[in-house]
Amino acid sequence: MSLSNRILIINLILNTTMKKLIYTLGIMILLVSLSSCETDNYSAPDATVSGKILDHENNPMQLEQGGTGMVIRMFEEGFTTPTPFDLNVMQDGTYINNKIFAAKYKMIPAFGPFYNLSDTITVDIKGFVTVDFKVTPYLKVEWVTPPYATADGKIETKFKFTRIQPPAESNQKMPNLLDYQLFIGLTQYVGNNNFDNLVVNPAVSATNAMEGQTLTITSKTAMRFSRDYYVRVGVRVNDANKKYNYTDIKVVSVKLP
Repeated sequence: MSLSNRILIINLILNTTMKKLIYTLGIMILLVSLSSCETDNYSAPDATVSGKILDHENNPMQLEQGGTGMVIRMFEEGFTTPTPFDLNVMQDGTYINNKIFAAKYKMIPAFGPFYNLSDTITVDIKGFVTVDFKVTPYLKVEWVTPPYATADGKIETKFKFTRIQPPAESNQKMPNLLDYQLFIGLTQYVGNNNFDNLVVNPAVSATNAMEGQTLTITSKTAMRFSRDYYVRVGVRVNDANKKYNYTDIKVVSVKLP
């Protein structure tokens, strides 16, 4: 066989092999594309659940914003061991999630400054659903004298706290007091996770005997700027979560010399 014929046969074999490879790759790409299209056909989460957390007197709970605050823990039904997921609760005690799959869920408030609830509730979430929760806080923290600016540019206030009895059916005991603190910040989201530690003293140890007493607390230093400051007081008990029960937020205008 001549050299030219050999080269021709080799080229024919190579061309046939390449065509088979290209065909095979094309089939694989098509299958992957069809699989992707099938996945994309699932409906996006379009249900909404929202609500608020109320205290024992039907007032919105005073909380702190962000990942250190309380959550609504949720479990989707239909699974043997469902993985829980959490909805963060905002500072004013409200929450909302507008991208949730329509399904039945068990829901319970968790990791907050209140007595544990005895059980979850089951909610069928379709469309827009509102679910409010009522909890019993450990403490009620109140202003006696709203915060004000002193002559030397500090912020001072007087407050008191009341211990709340646990729900009768809960079989829980009143936890002991841990500490209290003045929180001063530049935004409305002031709290234990958002305050100016340059002007605020460390937390002050608290005892159960302080209940009902008028307590005075003052900033560590004068404010650094003439402006409005957001102020609240938090008191907490020595439980597993160590979250503060708060007063509402007041705005104090400071004008330095």
